[in-house]
Amino acid sequence: MDERRAPAASEAFPLPPLPTPEEIKERLSLIFPNEFPDRKLLVGLTSARVIFVSLYGGCVEGAERFMRPSHVYLFTGEQAQNTSPEERQAWMTLSNRPGFRPDGKRWYADNSRETIRDDIMRNEFLRIGIMKKRDLPGHATTSSRPIYYLSKSFADLFSAKLTGKRLETAVKAWRDTNLDPATLQRMALLAKGVRAKASDIFIEMPDGSRLRLSSGPSNEVVKALIEDFAPRRLKAPAVLWISSSDKKSFPQFVGDLKAVGLTFDLNAELPDLILADMTDPVKFYMCEVVVSDGPISEMRKEALLSLVRASSVPEANVAFLTAFDDRSAPPFRSCFSKIALNSMMWFRTEPDLLVLMNTSGIIRMKTGLKP
Repeated sequence: MDERRAPAASEAFPLPPLPTPEEIKERLSLIFPNEFPDRKLLVGLTSARVIFVSLYGGCVEGAERFMRPSHVYLFTGEQAQNTSPEERQAWMTLSNRPGFRPDGKRWYADNSRETIRDDIMRNEFLRIGIMKKRDLPGHATTSSRPIYYLSKSFADLFSAKLTGKRLETAVKAWRDTNLDPATLQRMALLAKGVRAKASDIFIEMPDGSRLRLSSGPSNEVVKALIEDFAPRRLKAPAVLWISSSDKKSFPQFVGDLKAVGLTFDLNAELPDLILADMTDPVKFYMCEVVVSDGPISEMRKEALLSLVRASSVPEANVAFLTAFDDRSAPPFRSCFSKIALNSMMWFRTEPDLLVLMNTSGIIRMKTGLKP
């Protein structure tokens, strides 16, 4: 019988190579590019340091080494310079002893523990599969026992051997496996909006015709309203008016407006887009596109209603919609408090999402929106 001791998991899995926090931060920006929604925390230095400490101690899936938030906020710049396997292993052993403090100036004060533990490790890293935690029966959330570790598939993305096309392929595979379809869709649509800067855009109109507009962020949202919002939400969609950033009116829409009872002074401040659902009765959607400011506020809503009152269209058949590019972008955050009650919000990067600023059920009853 072989009396030799079987190696522990931590011995069978040697410590992984260790990039610097700055190198980790740079790679995080590749994994979570500009079009990734709400990326600010994920690509910050604190996130990079959480990953650095995880790799430093070898707390990676399969190694049976685990960390806790205090490993990060007690870590020091001096300890980060001690990168030999022996120094790293010694830190991992000592750091699990009560009262241990590594030499040097700490990276973070005690009041940073909530940011590291809650905002980053629990709410971000666990949610999207960067980190995992072992299941300990009866483990209290306030317990100091180490339970967190890096997903191996994510840790592998920081290998110095991954460069160029191989890195792109590995990152894409990780995203496809770990990110939900809605997030991947938002990334794709945001990337599409970023790329569509060099030439004019063409809009496929509900009647089968095509309309040409100059490229630009507001016209990208107009295009999405016509091609994505209208067919999803309206039974018989039609475009009655477009006022784009480079062209304030299109003569071909004037006759359509009159045909359905809307008689506007074309010199008035008309909305960016008027959509109609050509049902009985016809329902109208006054749409404002926001790329910096100018949502449908209470004042703007009242101004548009005054135009409606000059026509033969009942107010009950008119709805108001403010369209944004993405809900993580600054225009939405800065304009949200201005949005009029009993109006709607829609986002180009999440075409299935419709936000109702609803106080009494009036929007859903009177617009007949498809679910």
